[in-house]
Amino acid sequence: MGAVVDRTPHRRGARAFAVVISVAAGVGLAACSPSGGSGPQGATGPAETSPSTDATAPSAATTSFAVVGDSITDANSPDLAGGELGSESWVTSAVEAGLDFAGGWAEWGATTAFMADSVSAYDADVLVVLAGTNDLAFGVPFDASAANLDRIVERVGIADVVVSSIPPADAFPAAAVEYNERLGALADDRGWRFVDASADLRTVDGRFADGMSYDGLHPSEQGARALGEAIAAELLAGR
Repeated sequence: MGAVVDRTPHRRGARAFAVVISVAAGVGLAACSPSGGSGPQGATGPAETSPSTDATAPSAATTSFAVVGDSITDANSPDLAGGELGSESWVTSAVEAGLDFAGGWAEWGATTAFMADSVSAYDADVLVVLAGTNDLAFGVPFDASAANLDRIVERVGIADVVVSSIPPADAFPAAAVEYNERLGALADDRGWRFVDASADLRTVDGRFADGMSYDGLHPSEQGARALGEAIAAELLAGR
């Protein structure tokens, strides 16, 4: 399996670890005050009434979203579930775009099966799922991944589901491209929304574009920003 690299400065407590891939005769991977104005008062006679500055126009409701994912989502977040987001998590850019992060579940090295066994119900307008890189690394058949995604959606209990493409994987680029194609077809079949949020991260041969990853597997801050902005655009478009 892949070499384990200590990324402790990005993590906290027992959850501080990162996984990097290595390729040797095959591929290995372990792996979010109203101004109280008052009208002028006359010196004599009844006070005139002026429009209250306390009244504000109603604003559009903010879309809330929950997440389920792996290290691509968790990244260097100190406590993603608790709302403490890292700079390498795409969730940060989605929040900066004006969306309301309602929590969720994401762990390094998680397969879709582990996600399905671990998640619970969340209260949000939309569920965003970004999962599958570790399934590819461990040779999980796509049909099994699809069944696990069904279980994730069922357990979370949010009707509006956005499924994102997985980012490139420089060690197995063709497999990641094929997975995303099948993922898009699955989303269409299930009535989920599919967004190819990793499109700007990849080159024509399916690998990471320059500056979009720090290890050929995980997005850099720049890559996470592109990923988050694409997901945010899909969430905002669906309001």
